[in-house]
Amino acid sequence: MNRRALILNELGLNPQWVRHEVLAAMEAESLTDESKRAESQSITAEPIKVSAVTPVNDPHFSPIANVAHQRIEAQIQQSEHKAPSNKAAAAHLLLQQNRPTSSTEKVLSAEDVSRSDERTERIKTLSWEELRVEIASCTACPRSEQREQAVFGTGQSNAQLVIVSDAPSKAEEQANLAIVGPAQRMLAQMLMSLGSQPSTFTTNAVKCCSSRNPTSQEIKACAPLLQRQIALVQPKAIFAIGQFAAESTLNSNAPIRELRSKVQQCQSIPTIVSYHPSYLQRNVHDKAKAWQDLLLLKTVLNP
Repeated sequence: MNRRALILNELGLNPQWVRHEVLAAMEAESLTDESKRAESQSITAEPIKVSAVTPVNDPHFSPIANVAHQRIEAQIQQSEHKAPSNKAAAAHLLLQQNRPTSSTEKVLSAEDVSRSDERTERIKTLSWEELRVEIASCTACPRSEQREQAVFGTGQSNAQLVIVSDAPSKAEEQANLAIVGPAQRMLAQMLMSLGSQPSTFTTNAVKCCSSRNPTSQEIKACAPLLQRQIALVQPKAIFAIGQFAAESTLNSNAPIRELRSKVQQCQSIPTIVSYHPSYLQRNVHDKAKAWQDLLLLKTVLNP
């Protein structure tokens, strides 16, 4: 396999997130390769600059993570001279189109709003176990009529990192887990690729499964539950993966491409937005961007 194919392989043209044995080999060759590339660039082109997100050989990261970051950043810089991909924008547009239109959503009366405010204030006082009961018995939106059970989340109640996923699928509802299957395996690989792993609590922005995407009102109905989970866990950082996760966590319906690559705030807790693993499995070209988000998350967890 030539060098170009090797790097493309690491950018997603295989079922793995990051293959450590390949990156280790890349690390062993990096000094020689860098000297050759520097000599070549001095003759044929401007040097490739590494993104300011994380410098090469940053002491926060393992040698493997540094090498992977260097390679992927180089690819991103080179791709800037090409026509930008519109796949992420198209996916966001499709996501919005697949939502029920505002005309199909119930218009809330003043009484409904008042009742919602009272519910929000009550949820803010709940303990961990009381919150678990609240989620299991919640009927605040129409999704409760379609579910078999609400998904509370999995992990430690004092975790360093809260991972917020989108609405649970049918398989996730049946397993009573926030994320399962290939997406869960990729998420595990994403976290493992940076070395030491923080303790985590993984939950969903919307707690009930349905055959359709959640509406804005349904996301808002679940938001107090998610916000109370975050308040009780008090993590060092939040990792919001997916459009609905970002919307619920940050109270913003801006597309992921506008929210990622920077540190946001939720309850004064550093929050990193990135793509959902299920999306990355279908759109491998955005794995490099997700890698940048992971490195940013790493700097937040280990300042």
